Amino acid sequence: MPETITSSSNALFSGAFFENFLAISRYETILSLVVLVFAFFVIYQLQKRKASFFMRMLVGLILGAVIGLGVQALEGFPDSSTVVLKETSTWYGLFGRTFIAFIRMLVIPLVFVSIVKVILDFGGDKQLTKVTRRGIFWLLFTTGIAAILGMILAAIMGLGKSDEVIQTSATIREYTTLVDTFVNLVPNNIISAMNNNNIIGLVIFSALVGIAANRMQSKTPEAMNIFRQFIEALHKIVMSITMTVIKYMPYAVIALLAGTIISNGIPAVKKVSSFVLAIYIASVIMVIIHLIIIAAHGLSPMMFLKKSRDTLVMAFSSRSSVGTLPLTISTLTERMGVSGGTANLIPSLGTTMGMNGCAGFFPALLVMMVAHMVGIEMNLQFYIMLLIVVVIGSIGIAGVPGTATIAATIALSGMGMGEYFPLIGMVLAIDPVIDMARTMTNISGAMTAAVATDKELGLLDQEKFKDPNLQLDDKTA
Repeated sequence: MPETITSSSNALFSGAFFENFLAISRYETILSLVVLVFAFFVIYQLQKRKASFFMRMLVGLILGAVIGLGVQALEGFPDSSTVVLKETSTWYGLFGRTFIAFIRMLVIPLVFVSIVKVILDFGGDKQLTKVTRRGIFWLLFTTGIAAILGMILAAIMGLGKSDEVIQTSATIREYTTLVDTFVNLVPNNIISAMNNNNIIGLVIFSALVGIAANRMQSKTPEAMNIFRQFIEALHKIVMSITMTVIKYMPYAVIALLAGTIISNGIPAVKKVSSFVLAIYIASVIMVIIHLIIIAAHGLSPMMFLKKSRDTLVMAFSSRSSVGTLPLTISTLTERMGVSGGTANLIPSLGTTMGMNGCAGFFPALLVMMVAHMVGIEMNLQFYIMLLIVVVIGSIGIAGVPGTATIAATIALSGMGMGEYFPLIGMVLAIDPVIDMARTMTNISGAMTAAVATDKELGLLDQEKFKDPNLQLDDKTA
Protein backbone atom coordinates (compact mmCIF):
# COMPACT_ATOMS: atom_id res chain seq x y z
CA MET A 1 0.00 0.00 0.00
CA PRO A 2 1.40 3.47 -0.86
CA GLU A 3 2.73 5.52 2.01
CA THR A 4 0.33 8.40 1.29
CA ILE A 5 -1.91 8.90 4.30
CA THR A 6 -5.48 9.94 3.54
CA SER A 7 -6.79 12.20 6.26
CA SER A 8 -10.33 12.82 7.40
CA SER A 9 -11.95 15.54 9.47
CA ASN A 10 -13.70 13.36 12.05
CA ALA A 11 -10.84 13.53 14.53
CA LEU A 12 -11.79 12.63 18.08
CA PHE A 13 -8.52 14.01 19.39
CA SER A 14 -6.16 16.43 17.68
CA GLY A 15 -2.60 17.46 18.23
CA ALA A 16 0.82 15.90 17.83
CA PHE A 17 0.51 13.90 21.06
CA PHE A 18 -2.61 12.01 19.95
CA GLU A 19 -1.87 11.84 16.21
CA ASN A 20 1.86 11.09 16.18
CA PHE A 21 2.89 9.78 19.60
CA LEU A 22 -0.17 8.00 21.01
CA ALA A 23 -1.51 7.11 17.53
CA ILE A 24 -5.12 7.37 18.71
CA SER A 25 -6.99 10.29 17.19
CA ARG A 26 -10.11 8.66 15.66
CA TYR A 27 -12.99 6.85 17.28
CA GLU A 28 -12.59 4.10 14.64
CA THR A 29 -9.14 3.35 16.04
CA ILE A 30 -10.57 2.92 19.54
CA LEU A 31 -13.33 0.70 18.14
CA SER A 32 -10.73 -1.47 16.36
CA LEU A 33 -8.82 -1.88 19.61
CA VAL A 34 -12.01 -2.86 21.47
CA VAL A 35 -12.72 -5.49 18.80
CA LEU A 36 -9.17 -6.86 19.18
CA VAL A 37 -9.55 -7.09 22.95
CA PHE A 38 -12.84 -8.95 22.47
CA ALA A 39 -11.10 -11.39 20.11
CA PHE A 40 -8.43 -11.96 22.77
CA PHE A 41 -11.22 -12.66 25.26
CA VAL A 42 -12.65 -15.31 22.92
CA ILE A 43 -9.27 -17.07 22.75
CA TYR A 44 -8.92 -16.82 26.53
CA GLN A 45 -12.29 -18.49 27.01
CA LEU A 46 -11.30 -21.29 24.63
CA GLN A 47 -8.09 -21.77 26.60
CA LYS A 48 -10.01 -21.94 29.88
CA ARG A 49 -12.29 -24.59 28.38
CA LYS A 50 -9.23 -26.67 27.43
CA ALA A 51 -9.82 -26.29 23.69
CA SER A 52 -7.03 -27.85 21.65
CA PHE A 53 -4.10 -25.71 20.60
CA PHE A 54 -5.03 -26.22 16.94
CA MET A 55 -8.61 -25.06 17.57
CA ARG A 56 -7.35 -21.91 19.27
CA MET A 57 -4.96 -21.28 16.37
CA LEU A 58 -7.71 -21.84 13.81
CA VAL A 59 -10.13 -19.51 15.61
CA GLY A 60 -7.36 -16.93 15.90
CA LEU A 61 -6.66 -17.16 12.19
CA ILE A 62 -10.35 -16.69 11.33
CA LEU A 63 -10.76 -13.80 13.77
CA GLY A 64 -7.63 -12.10 12.38
CA ALA A 65 -8.91 -12.30 8.81
CA VAL A 66 -12.40 -11.08 9.76
CA ILE A 67 -11.06 -8.16 11.80
CA GLY A 68 -8.57 -7.14 9.11
CA LEU A 69 -11.21 -7.17 6.38
CA GLY A 70 -13.67 -5.46 8.72
CA VAL A 71 -11.34 -2.54 9.41
CA GLN A 72 -10.62 -2.23 5.69
CA ALA A 73 -14.38 -2.27 4.98
CA LEU A 74 -14.93 0.41 7.63
CA GLU A 75 -12.60 2.64 5.65
CA GLY A 76 -14.14 1.66 2.31
CA PHE A 77 -11.19 -0.46 1.09
CA PRO A 78 -9.11 2.63 0.19
CA ASP A 79 -6.35 2.61 -2.45
CA SER A 80 -4.03 4.39 -0.03
CA SER A 81 -3.57 4.24 3.71
CA THR A 82 -5.79 6.31 5.98
CA VAL A 83 -5.20 7.69 9.45
CA VAL A 84 -7.40 4.96 10.94
CA LEU A 85 -5.58 2.18 9.08
CA LYS A 86 -2.22 3.59 10.08
CA GLU A 87 -3.15 3.97 13.74
CA THR A 88 -4.86 0.58 13.93
CA SER A 89 -1.97 -1.29 12.29
CA THR A 90 0.41 0.48 14.67
CA TRP A 91 -1.45 -0.73 17.75
CA TYR A 92 -2.03 -4.20 16.36
CA GLY A 93 1.70 -4.31 15.78
CA LEU A 94 2.18 -3.94 19.53
CA PHE A 95 0.88 -7.46 20.04
CA GLY A 96 2.03 -9.13 16.81
CA ARG A 97 5.49 -7.63 16.64
CA THR A 98 6.09 -8.08 20.37
CA PHE A 99 5.32 -11.79 20.11
CA ILE A 100 7.70 -12.17 17.16
CA ALA A 101 10.34 -10.22 19.10
CA PHE A 102 10.02 -12.66 22.02
CA ILE A 103 10.35 -15.64 19.71
CA ARG A 104 13.33 -14.17 17.86
CA MET A 105 14.93 -13.34 21.21
CA LEU A 106 14.97 -17.06 21.96
CA VAL A 107 16.24 -18.26 18.59
CA ILE A 108 19.96 -17.60 19.12
CA PRO A 109 20.24 -19.29 22.56
CA LEU A 110 17.96 -22.10 21.40
CA VAL A 111 20.01 -22.87 18.27
CA PHE A 112 23.32 -22.60 20.10
CA VAL A 113 22.33 -24.81 23.02
CA SER A 114 20.47 -27.28 20.80
CA ILE A 115 23.34 -27.80 18.36
CA VAL A 116 25.94 -28.13 21.13
CA LYS A 117 23.65 -30.63 22.89
CA VAL A 118 23.23 -32.56 19.63
CA ILE A 119 27.00 -32.88 19.17
CA LEU A 120 27.50 -33.90 22.78
CA ASP A 121 24.70 -36.47 22.60
CA PHE A 122 26.04 -38.00 19.42
CA GLY A 123 29.61 -37.91 20.72
CA GLY A 124 31.84 -39.70 18.27
CA ASP A 125 28.85 -41.23 16.51
CA LYS A 126 29.15 -41.11 12.75
CA GLN A 127 25.37 -40.70 12.53
CA LEU A 128 25.78 -36.93 12.89
CA THR A 129 27.60 -36.70 9.56
CA LYS A 130 24.94 -38.84 7.92
CA VAL A 131 22.14 -36.73 9.40
CA THR A 132 23.75 -33.52 8.15
CA ARG A 133 24.47 -34.88 4.67
CA ARG A 134 21.02 -36.34 4.11
CA GLY A 135 19.26 -33.37 5.66
CA ILE A 136 21.03 -30.92 3.36
CA PHE A 137 20.22 -33.14 0.38
CA TRP A 138 16.49 -33.09 1.13
CA LEU A 139 16.48 -29.35 1.79
CA LEU A 140 18.20 -28.52 -1.51
CA PHE A 141 16.41 -31.24 -3.49
CA THR A 142 12.96 -29.96 -2.53
CA THR A 143 14.10 -26.40 -3.25
CA GLY A 144 15.10 -27.51 -6.74
CA ILE A 145 11.64 -29.02 -7.22
CA ALA A 146 10.11 -25.75 -5.97
CA ALA A 147 12.16 -23.76 -8.49
CA ILE A 148 11.04 -26.01 -11.36
CA LEU A 149 7.45 -25.66 -10.16
CA GLY A 150 7.81 -21.88 -10.14
CA MET A 151 9.07 -21.88 -13.72
CA ILE A 152 6.23 -24.11 -14.90
CA LEU A 153 3.54 -22.02 -13.19
CA ALA A 154 4.99 -18.75 -14.52
CA ALA A 155 4.98 -20.17 -18.06
CA ILE A 156 1.45 -21.56 -17.81
CA MET A 157 -0.02 -18.41 -16.22
CA GLY A 158 1.99 -16.07 -18.43
CA LEU A 159 3.14 -13.91 -15.53
CA GLY A 160 4.33 -10.49 -16.70
CA LYS A 161 3.30 -10.86 -20.33
CA SER A 162 0.50 -8.30 -20.09
CA ASP A 163 2.30 -5.87 -17.81
CA GLU A 164 3.73 -2.58 -19.01
CA VAL A 165 7.36 -1.95 -18.26
CA ILE A 166 7.49 0.98 -15.85
CA GLN A 167 10.88 2.15 -14.66
CA THR A 168 11.01 3.30 -11.04
CA SER A 169 13.58 4.96 -8.84
CA ALA A 170 14.23 1.73 -6.93
CA THR A 171 17.82 0.54 -6.87
CA ILE A 172 19.24 -2.95 -7.08
CA ARG A 173 20.88 -4.37 -4.00
CA GLU A 174 24.49 -5.41 -3.97
CA TYR A 175 25.22 -8.43 -6.15
CA THR A 176 26.17 -11.66 -4.40
CA THR A 177 28.54 -14.03 -6.19
CA LEU A 178 28.76 -17.79 -5.64
CA VAL A 179 32.11 -17.39 -3.86
CA ASP A 180 30.71 -14.65 -1.58
CA THR A 181 27.72 -16.85 -0.74
CA PHE A 182 29.95 -19.66 0.55
CA VAL A 183 32.47 -17.36 2.28
CA ASN A 184 29.67 -15.50 4.10
CA LEU A 185 28.49 -18.74 5.67
CA VAL A 186 31.54 -18.67 7.98
CA PRO A 187 31.28 -15.78 10.46
CA ASN A 188 34.38 -13.73 11.16
CA ASN A 189 32.72 -12.46 14.33
CA ILE A 190 30.36 -14.83 16.15
CA ILE A 191 28.76 -12.00 18.17
CA SER A 192 28.05 -10.12 14.96
CA ALA A 193 26.71 -13.32 13.40
CA MET A 194 24.29 -13.75 16.31
CA ASN A 195 23.22 -10.11 16.06
CA ASN A 196 22.55 -10.50 12.33
CA ASN A 197 20.67 -13.82 12.72
CA ASN A 198 23.33 -15.68 10.72
CA ILE A 199 21.97 -19.08 11.71
CA ILE A 200 24.32 -21.08 9.49
CA GLY A 201 27.29 -19.28 11.02
CA LEU A 202 25.91 -19.95 14.48
CA VAL A 203 25.39 -23.63 13.63
CA ILE A 204 29.02 -23.87 12.49
CA PHE A 205 30.30 -22.23 15.67
CA SER A 206 28.04 -24.33 17.90
CA ALA A 207 29.17 -27.50 16.13
CA LEU A 208 32.81 -26.59 16.70
CA VAL A 209 32.12 -26.04 20.42
CA GLY A 210 30.42 -29.44 20.67
CA ILE A 211 33.18 -31.21 18.73
CA ALA A 212 35.87 -29.58 20.90
CA ALA A 213 34.04 -30.64 24.06
CA ASN A 214 33.89 -34.23 22.84
CA ARG A 215 37.58 -34.22 22.01
CA MET A 216 38.45 -32.90 25.46
CA GLN A 217 36.32 -35.54 27.22
CA SER A 218 39.17 -38.02 27.59
CA LYS A 219 41.67 -35.37 28.74
CA THR A 220 39.51 -33.45 31.22
CA PRO A 221 36.49 -35.65 31.97
CA GLU A 222 35.44 -33.80 35.15
CA ALA A 223 35.36 -30.40 33.47
CA MET A 224 33.59 -31.76 30.40
CA ASN A 225 30.98 -33.53 32.53
CA ILE A 226 30.21 -30.23 34.24
CA PHE A 227 29.96 -28.59 30.82
CA ARG A 228 27.56 -31.32 29.64
CA GLN A 229 25.36 -30.84 32.71
CA PHE A 230 25.39 -27.08 32.15
CA ILE A 231 24.29 -27.46 28.51
CA GLU A 232 21.60 -29.97 29.50
CA ALA A 233 20.22 -27.63 32.18
CA LEU A 234 20.42 -24.60 29.90
CA HIS A 235 18.59 -26.49 27.16
CA LYS A 236 15.74 -27.33 29.55
CA ILE A 237 15.52 -23.71 30.70
CA VAL A 238 15.46 -22.29 27.17
CA MET A 239 12.82 -24.81 26.06
CA SER A 240 10.69 -23.97 29.11
CA ILE A 241 10.80 -20.27 28.25
CA THR A 242 10.02 -21.10 24.63
CA MET A 243 6.94 -23.12 25.52
CA THR A 244 5.72 -20.30 27.77
CA VAL A 245 5.95 -17.82 24.92
CA ILE A 246 4.33 -20.19 22.42
CA LYS A 247 1.32 -20.48 24.73
CA TYR A 248 0.32 -16.97 23.62
CA MET A 249 0.66 -17.69 19.92
CA PRO A 250 -3.12 -17.82 19.17
CA TYR A 251 -3.42 -14.24 20.47
CA ALA A 252 -0.52 -13.13 18.30
CA VAL A 253 -2.03 -14.80 15.22
CA ILE A 254 -5.05 -12.48 15.44
CA ALA A 255 -2.95 -9.32 15.59
CA LEU A 256 -0.44 -10.49 12.98
CA LEU A 257 -2.96 -11.49 10.31
CA ALA A 258 -5.32 -8.57 10.93
CA GLY A 259 -2.39 -6.15 10.85
CA THR A 260 -1.15 -7.59 7.56
CA ILE A 261 -4.53 -7.13 5.89
CA ILE A 262 -5.02 -3.67 7.38
CA SER A 263 -1.57 -2.47 6.30
CA ASN A 264 -1.64 -3.77 2.72
CA GLY A 265 -5.30 -3.67 1.79
CA ILE A 266 -7.25 -5.40 -0.96
CA PRO A 267 -6.53 -2.97 -3.86
CA ALA A 268 -2.79 -3.56 -3.66
CA VAL A 269 -3.36 -7.30 -3.73
CA LYS A 270 -5.68 -7.07 -6.74
CA LYS A 271 -3.01 -5.35 -8.85
CA VAL A 272 -0.76 -8.37 -8.60
CA SER A 273 -3.50 -10.97 -8.12
CA SER A 274 -2.06 -13.35 -10.72
CA PHE A 275 1.31 -13.40 -8.95
CA VAL A 276 -0.35 -13.87 -5.56
CA LEU A 277 -2.43 -16.70 -7.01
CA ALA A 278 0.69 -18.33 -8.46
CA ILE A 279 2.42 -18.16 -5.05
CA TYR A 280 -0.48 -19.81 -3.26
CA ILE A 281 -0.89 -22.47 -5.94
CA ALA A 282 2.85 -23.22 -5.73
CA SER A 283 2.62 -23.40 -1.96
CA VAL A 284 -0.25 -25.91 -2.03
CA ILE A 285 1.46 -28.05 -4.67
CA MET A 286 4.73 -28.08 -2.72
CA VAL A 287 2.97 -29.19 0.46
CA ILE A 288 1.40 -32.01 -1.58
CA ILE A 289 4.87 -32.93 -2.87
CA HIS A 290 6.12 -32.99 0.73
CA LEU A 291 3.29 -35.37 1.62
CA ILE A 292 4.24 -37.58 -1.33
CA ILE A 293 7.84 -37.71 -0.03
CA ILE A 294 6.53 -38.70 3.40
CA ALA A 295 4.35 -41.42 1.83
CA ALA A 296 7.31 -42.66 -0.22
CA HIS A 297 9.11 -43.30 3.08
CA GLY A 298 6.32 -45.58 4.23
CA LEU A 299 4.72 -43.06 6.59
CA SER A 300 1.19 -41.68 6.73
CA PRO A 301 1.05 -38.30 4.96
CA MET A 302 -2.26 -37.49 6.69
CA MET A 303 -0.69 -38.10 10.11
CA PHE A 304 2.22 -35.84 9.13
CA LEU A 305 -0.20 -33.12 8.02
CA LYS A 306 -2.31 -33.46 11.16
CA LYS A 307 0.67 -33.18 13.48
CA SER A 308 2.34 -30.34 11.58
CA ARG A 309 -0.75 -28.13 11.16
CA ASP A 310 -0.15 -26.04 14.31
CA THR A 311 3.38 -25.31 13.18
CA LEU A 312 2.25 -24.48 9.65
CA VAL A 313 -0.37 -22.06 10.99
CA MET A 314 2.33 -20.41 13.11
CA ALA A 315 4.58 -20.10 10.06
CA PHE A 316 1.71 -18.73 7.96
CA SER A 317 0.79 -16.03 10.47
CA SER A 318 4.26 -15.08 11.74
CA ARG A 319 5.96 -15.05 8.32
CA SER A 320 9.22 -16.11 9.97
CA SER A 321 11.02 -19.43 9.54
CA VAL A 322 13.36 -18.45 12.37
CA GLY A 323 10.47 -17.36 14.60
CA THR A 324 8.71 -20.68 14.03
CA LEU A 325 11.85 -22.72 14.77
CA PRO A 326 11.12 -23.46 18.46
CA LEU A 327 7.67 -24.85 17.64
CA THR A 328 9.08 -26.76 14.66
CA ILE A 329 11.64 -28.51 16.85
CA SER A 330 9.07 -29.29 19.55
CA THR A 331 6.58 -30.70 17.04
CA LEU A 332 9.19 -32.94 15.42
CA THR A 333 10.47 -34.37 18.70
CA GLU A 334 7.31 -34.57 20.79
CA ARG A 335 4.66 -35.41 18.19
CA MET A 336 6.47 -37.01 15.25
CA GLY A 337 9.12 -39.07 17.00
CA VAL A 338 12.08 -37.44 15.24
CA SER A 339 15.34 -37.82 17.15
CA GLY A 340 16.56 -34.77 19.05
CA GLY A 341 19.68 -34.45 16.94
CA THR A 342 17.83 -34.40 13.63
CA ALA A 343 15.00 -32.21 14.93
CA ASN A 344 17.43 -29.56 16.16
CA LEU A 345 19.91 -29.67 13.30
CA ILE A 346 17.85 -29.95 10.10
CA PRO A 347 15.21 -27.24 10.82
CA SER A 348 18.01 -24.94 12.05
CA LEU A 349 19.81 -25.42 8.74
CA GLY A 350 16.45 -25.04 6.98
CA THR A 351 16.01 -21.49 8.26
CA THR A 352 18.81 -20.30 5.98
CA MET A 353 19.29 -23.13 3.48
CA GLY A 354 16.91 -24.65 0.98
CA MET A 355 13.79 -22.69 1.87
CA ASN A 356 11.28 -24.05 -0.64
CA GLY A 357 9.10 -20.93 -0.69
CA CYS A 358 11.25 -17.85 -0.09
CA ALA A 359 14.29 -19.19 -1.95
CA GLY A 360 12.61 -21.73 -4.24
CA PHE A 361 9.50 -20.97 -6.27
CA PHE A 362 9.37 -17.25 -5.31
CA PRO A 363 12.62 -16.14 -7.02
CA ALA A 364 11.87 -18.50 -9.95
CA LEU A 365 8.45 -16.92 -10.45
CA LEU A 366 9.91 -13.41 -10.22
CA VAL A 367 12.69 -14.06 -12.72
CA MET A 368 10.23 -15.60 -15.18
CA MET A 369 7.84 -12.67 -14.73
CA VAL A 370 10.56 -10.08 -15.32
CA ALA A 371 11.85 -12.04 -18.33
CA HIS A 372 8.35 -11.93 -19.82
CA MET A 373 8.06 -8.20 -19.10
CA VAL A 374 11.30 -7.26 -20.85
CA GLY A 375 11.06 -9.84 -23.63
CA ILE A 376 14.07 -11.98 -22.75
CA GLU A 377 14.25 -15.19 -24.77
CA MET A 378 13.76 -18.25 -22.58
CA ASN A 379 15.18 -21.56 -23.76
CA LEU A 380 16.52 -24.75 -22.18
CA GLN A 381 19.79 -23.05 -21.25
CA PHE A 382 17.87 -20.25 -19.51
CA TYR A 383 15.84 -22.72 -17.45
CA ILE A 384 18.85 -24.84 -16.44
CA MET A 385 20.80 -21.74 -15.44
CA LEU A 386 17.84 -20.41 -13.45
CA LEU A 387 17.51 -23.73 -11.59
CA ILE A 388 21.19 -23.70 -10.63
CA VAL A 389 21.13 -20.05 -9.58
CA VAL A 390 18.02 -20.52 -7.42
CA VAL A 391 19.30 -23.64 -5.65
CA ILE A 392 22.74 -22.18 -4.95
CA GLY A 393 21.20 -18.84 -3.99
CA SER A 394 19.02 -20.59 -1.42
CA ILE A 395 22.08 -21.20 0.75
CA GLY A 396 22.48 -18.63 3.49
CA ILE A 397 19.16 -16.78 3.14
CA ALA A 398 18.09 -15.74 6.65
CA GLY A 399 14.67 -17.12 7.61
CA VAL A 400 13.04 -13.90 8.83
CA PRO A 401 10.27 -11.81 7.24
CA GLY A 402 11.36 -9.89 4.14
CA THR A 403 14.55 -11.75 3.27
CA ALA A 404 12.95 -13.37 0.22
CA THR A 405 13.83 -10.03 -1.38
CA ILE A 406 17.48 -11.02 -1.03
CA ALA A 407 16.76 -14.35 -2.72
CA ALA A 408 15.05 -12.48 -5.57
CA THR A 409 18.04 -10.16 -5.85
CA ILE A 410 20.46 -13.07 -6.02
CA ALA A 411 18.34 -14.79 -8.68
CA LEU A 412 17.97 -11.68 -10.85
CA SER A 413 21.66 -10.82 -10.49
CA GLY A 414 22.74 -14.39 -11.17
CA MET A 415 20.67 -14.39 -14.37
CA GLY A 416 22.22 -11.08 -15.48
CA MET A 417 18.92 -9.24 -14.96
CA GLY A 418 19.87 -7.10 -11.97
CA GLU A 419 19.09 -3.86 -13.78
CA TYR A 420 15.41 -4.85 -13.95
CA PHE A 421 14.99 -5.10 -10.19
CA PRO A 422 12.76 -1.97 -10.07
CA LEU A 423 10.12 -3.84 -12.08
CA ILE A 424 9.21 -6.05 -9.13
CA GLY A 425 8.34 -3.07 -6.91
CA MET A 426 4.61 -3.83 -6.88
CA VAL A 427 5.24 -7.43 -5.80
CA LEU A 428 7.44 -6.25 -2.96
CA ALA A 429 4.73 -3.79 -1.91
CA ILE A 430 2.41 -6.65 -0.95
CA ASP A 431 5.21 -8.95 0.18
CA PRO A 432 3.63 -9.73 3.58
CA VAL A 433 0.57 -11.23 1.86
CA ILE A 434 2.60 -13.67 -0.21
CA ASP A 435 5.21 -14.18 2.50
CA MET A 436 2.66 -16.06 4.60
CA ALA A 437 2.34 -18.85 2.02
CA ARG A 438 6.08 -18.86 1.31
CA THR A 439 7.01 -19.26 4.98
CA MET A 440 4.49 -22.04 5.51
CA THR A 441 6.09 -23.90 2.60
CA ASN A 442 9.56 -23.32 4.06
CA ILE A 443 8.58 -24.96 7.34
CA SER A 444 6.75 -27.81 5.63
CA GLY A 445 9.89 -28.51 3.60
CA ALA A 446 12.17 -28.41 6.65
CA MET A 447 9.93 -30.78 8.60
CA THR A 448 9.72 -33.13 5.62
CA ALA A 449 13.53 -33.15 5.34
CA ALA A 450 13.86 -33.98 9.05
CA VAL A 451 11.32 -36.82 8.99
CA ALA A 452 12.72 -38.28 5.73
CA THR A 453 16.29 -38.13 7.10
CA ASP A 454 15.38 -39.84 10.37
CA LYS A 455 13.37 -42.54 8.57
CA GLU A 456 16.22 -43.33 6.18
CA LEU A 457 18.72 -43.62 9.02
CA GLY A 458 16.42 -45.72 11.21
CA LEU A 459 16.28 -43.06 13.94
CA LEU A 460 12.56 -42.25 13.70
CA ASP A 461 10.31 -43.44 16.52
CA GLN A 462 7.52 -44.73 14.28
CA GLU A 463 5.21 -45.62 17.16
CA LYS A 464 5.38 -42.02 18.30
CA PHE A 465 4.78 -40.80 14.74
CA LYS A 466 1.70 -43.02 14.43
CA ASP A 467 0.21 -42.01 17.79
CA PRO A 468 -2.60 -39.54 16.98
CA ASN A 469 -3.03 -38.49 20.62
CA LEU A 470 0.37 -36.88 21.16
CA GLN A 471 -0.12 -33.14 21.69
CA LEU A 472 1.86 -30.06 22.64
CA ASP A 473 -1.03 -28.77 24.73
CA ASP A 474 0.38 -30.01 28.01
CA LYS A 475 3.34 -27.75 27.49
CA THR A 476 1.62 -24.84 25.81
CA ALA A 477 -1.69 -24.62 27.62
